[in-house]
Parts: sequence; C-alpha cells; structure tokens
Amino acid sequence: MNVLIVSQPTSGGVAQCVRQLTEAAVATGHDVTVACPSASEGPLADWVTAAGATHVPVKLTREPELGDLRTLIVLRKLIRNRDLVHLHSSKAGALGRMAVASTLRRRPKVVFTPHAWSWLVGGRMAALYRGIERILAPLADRIVAVSVAEAEVGRPVLGPAASRTVVIENGIDRTRYHPDGPRAERDLTAPLLVCVGRLSEQKGQDIAIRALSQLDIPGVRLRLVGSGPERSALEDLAAELGVAERVEWVAHQDEPVLEYRAADVVVAPSRWDGMSLVLLEAMASGCAIVASDVLGVEALNGAGIVVGKDDVVAFRNALNTMLADPDLRAGYGEQARQRSADYDLGHTLARNLALWSDLCS
Repeated sequence: MNVLIVSQPTSGGVAQCVRQLTEAAVATGHDVTVACPSASEGPLADWVTAAGATHVPVKLTREPELGDLRTLIVLRKLIRNRDLVHLHSSKAGALGRMAVASTLRRRPKVVFTPHAWSWLVGGRMAALYRGIERILAPLADRIVAVSVAEAEVGRPVLGPAASRTVVIENGIDRTRYHPDGPRAERDLTAPLLVCVGRLSEQKGQDIAIRALSQLDIPGVRLRLVGSGPERSALEDLAAELGVAERVEWVAHQDEPVLEYRAADVVVAPSRWDGMSLVLLEAMASGCAIVASDVLGVEALNGAGIVVGKDDVVAFRNALNTMLADPDLRAGYGEQARQRSADYDLGHTLARNLALWSDLCS
C-alpha cells in the first residue's frame, strides 16, 4: 500500500509509536511517507528516514494558528493517490481529516489515533474540542483508542461515529525494557525517584516536585528525565520549595531504560494520557511505580500504587509508603514486569497493520 502517516509530535511517546509503526510498515513492504515537522523540532524525521520511509516536512504546532490553513493545503496535495492515511495526535487528526474531506479525487481510507483525547486538556477549550471531535469523527474510517479506558471515555463524545472506534493498546518491546543490565549512575546513599517525560503541564512534574518537598524520609532525590517548555518554571518551583539541590535534570533519552533501572520508585504524575509509554516502559523494566489515575493506568492492575491526579498529598503518602518498604517495592516491580507481558509491541504493530489491510482490501 501507499501510506501517508501524519504526526504533530516529533518527540515523546507519540513519536515513538509513529517510529515503530513506520519501521514495521516499511519492513512489511509498504511505501510509507511521513509528514511531520522538520528534524530541528525533534528526532522523528530522522527516525523515519532511517527506517526507509520518505519524510515530508510540514508545519504542525500543538495550538491552533493561522498557519494551519497552509498546512491543510499541503496535506491535501500529499493525500493524492494514497491508499491510506494514518493520523496521529489531535492536531494532525483534525487537519488531516479536513484535508481528506475537501478533496474531490478518490479518497484514501483514514485512520485516526488521538493518543489522548483533545478535550482532556481541560479549561475553556474543552467544550470546543469535544464539539470538533464529534463533527470530525465520521470523517475517519477507524478511530484507534490506545487503551480500553480511552475508548470508553470517547464514545459518548463521538456520538454515532463511536462505532468506528477500535482498541489497539500501546505496546512495549520487553527485549529492550527489562530489569537486568546496566543502570544509570546515581547516589547510592539517597533514595531516588525517577520521572520520565516531556517537561510539560501534561506530564505533571510539578506534582512530583511538590510531593518531594513534603516527604517524611530525608534526603530523597528526584531525577527528571526529559526536555520541554516547563523546565524554567519547574526549576523556579524547586527553588521556591527548597528542594532545588535534590532535583536532578537529565536530558531527553530515546530509550531511558538505564534510568528506570536506577530508580527506587518511578513517578508518573500525568494529568492526562491515552496510555502512557512511560508507564509501560517502567512496568517492563520491573519498577515500583506510583502513577496518577489517568486513561491507560489500568495496565498496572494492582502492580503499583495509583492516586488521584493533581493530588500532591496522595502522591506524598504513596511515595512514603514505597520508600519505607524495600520488600513492597520489589513485589510491585515483579508484578509490573509480569503485567507488561500483556502489552507486547509486536502484537500492537501487527494489529495496526492488519487494520490497514482490512480497510484497503
């Protein structure tokens, strides 16, 4: 098949999913073009080129802007003569579906994977985003939810088009992410919390910093692994709360398995998600995990502690409990590793490729 993949994110979990799907599709023999921002915006462009796909740079930003009209015109040209278009993230999903709907030529099949519903961002835009998704939902032949919970939350918003939703849960390569092997360097005299993800409001690193400042156990260190727009604000918060000297900053890692292995506890304080790859990576790495109650966290199924999102006190209490009991951490880590077997990357990729084939047959 001649396939166009469109992605707004060029780093983080969504970009990793696009990278893996592109590699699998090219290996299967499909002719794949990936439209996403240029290499200066993140590693995805180089990843897909290395996989043997064609990269076409397009301007895609998280927020709506006037330049979206130009991007819409570019996407209309790119979809010509394609068998299938697979759109990743809400921004790519909106512009891509509008581009397909506006063409007078033979329309390709359309798959949309939001990775997290746009309206979960909240605030004044939530109602508008719900309305947009309900209007655009019929323009996709299939909408892929990456967790069962994401599908359930989406159905009442999408209306009749919710029947187009299928669940293909995110997966993890357990041959790369596992407990055994080298670990990142750390201070062995102090407990270490590790939080991996883009430094952003969504990933909730501020919650981890606030919880750190309230822990009963002295000397605990927090390692934030990632890059993003909230770095300066998070540094200011750590200084304000008097824990700046106990917060470690590590640049984005494409495969942060060494950081997971170094952790006493992995903290996943996201405010919204579809199914976090960080959660699956930490599970496969055999980590003790404290996570917020967002979509996809059901993957833990008891193999960790889940607390309310934005609940600093609950995070503090859970971390105190984890850090005080090495046997508890070890038990949770073993359970998490076992649970991760249900989220195999090969199965995820095979189901996506089978969906493409079924739509185009």
